Amino acid sequence: MSDQEERKPPNKIRISKLQEVHVGPLKRIDRECAEQYWELGFDAAEVPIRTTEEFYVMPKFHAVRVAEADYETAGFAAWRDEAPGIIYLEEIAVEPAMQRFGVGRKLMERLFEEAKEGDFGEVVLRSWKKAEWAQAFYKKLGFKEIGDDAPPKVKEWLEEKTAGGRPFLRPGEVALWAPIPRDAADDD
Repeated sequence: MSDQEERKPPNKIRISKLQEVHVGPLKRIDRECAEQYWELGFDAAEVPIRTTEEFYVMPKFHAVRVAEADYETAGFAAWRDEAPGIIYLEEIAVEPAMQRFGVGRKLMERLFEEAKEGDFGEVVLRSWKKAEWAQAFYKKLGFKEIGDDAPPKVKEWLEEKTAGGRPFLRPGEVALWAPIPRDAADDD
């Protein structure tokens, strides 16, 4: 897209499960998103791009949801449940031309819906501190750094990941958490 072209928000955003037809466009989106990080100085070892095989295998270990904006593949999110009973968001990626149009928010809303159905209370993720756009996105959704005020399950999850001095966070990365939003009807 040239700088002269005006970006237009999609009329409709649809979320579905990963299908074979999505893999080609998702590989392109994955690369475009990685390039955003490379422009900040990260290298391909820190922010690698996925292979076709990795996309095909991903649903074995993750819930993978794909966003389509006006019937065009626009992004994806992959998450899984982890001990001690939380959701770990492995990845969320939105085509740069579709960013800031609600695509990522729709993917997160689907994650929250499915997490509530599974009776999960929190979601955790890792994010690069230098990726200001990602930090701002997560903050709008209520994410904050895991600290003393985090719920016991979130603290336990991080302790498990770092047990025995194992490296979990790479330099420049931060672990974030947020409660799964509950509707007023959920409290009845």
